[in-house]
Amino acid sequence: MDVRQIRDFVAVVRCSSFAAASRQLRVSQPGLGYQVRQLEDELQVQLLERHARGVSLTRAGEIFLDHAESVLTEINKAKLAMAALVQDDRQELRIGIAASLVEALGPTLLETDQQDKMRLRLKEGCATELQDGLINGSLDLAVCLDEGRRPLKTIAVYSEPLYLVGPKSDLRSRQRIISLAELTAFPLVLGNRGHTARRLLEEAATVAGIKLTVDQEVDSLALLRSVVLHGGCYTVIPHGTFAAEIANKSLSVRRIVNPEIRQSVNVLHPAAVSASMEKIIGRVIQRMRSRTPVSSQAMSLVSTAAA
Repeated sequence: MDVRQIRDFVAVVRCSSFAAASRQLRVSQPGLGYQVRQLEDELQVQLLERHARGVSLTRAGEIFLDHAESVLTEINKAKLAMAALVQDDRQELRIGIAASLVEALGPTLLETDQQDKMRLRLKEGCATELQDGLINGSLDLAVCLDEGRRPLKTIAVYSEPLYLVGPKSDLRSRQRIISLAELTAFPLVLGNRGHTARRLLEEAATVAGIKLTVDQEVDSLALLRSVVLHGGCYTVIPHGTFAAEIANKSLSVRRIVNPEIRQSVNVLHPAAVSASMEKIIGRVIQRMRSRTPVSSQAMSLVSTAAA
């Protein structure tokens, strides 16, 4: 049994298929399958059920997954300890960030490079990719909307409300808020069901017994921005996604109330971090709070105690 086999097994589980895991790890699918089979042969158990839709864990696989993730975490801890012995004047900080937060928080995170005298690598990705990066040690921390899965730690930094953002023509209206029930009058362009804003919106609508009209569904944030900016469409999104356009009155915005819908911005990090990394994470969080694009009236700060 070696680290590569453990890493490959965890990646296949998290991606739910060999094909997706091979793309993520940039290795061949047959090679990935060979590594997992070798692991199963050595353990003398079947870890994965292969089927047409991908893979699922066997009972043995569920038990081994906990141990595998712990092993990867300890390896990352060891790397940090060794790096501390040989680091130069500038430590490298590898930060992952969700695509929907890049425009709002990317510049703030880049300030870390200058103020903390660090080499910074910023990686954009989906929640699964970022959490996998933390577990396998390729990332030091991640900024995203989801809570981290075990054994990752989650620090909720702040929460922000969702808004109805639409065409410039709506600026004629003096209305600055809109109830959830009133959203039924608007054909919406939303991200896919995996997007946090859509999930929160639909959960609130279900509780309220309201049926929304989803006119279009897009997978890319860049495409969503283009459709709203140039297609005269409406979407539900955090303010920061269109902060510049809202400020220059290229788009209209109304805060959703009754009920207000909020999403949490979180920092995730491995369970085991060095004392120096813990201090850096704290400084990054404070900088995010002080530079957040969310207005002080709309922002809700959350305790920095790790979940």
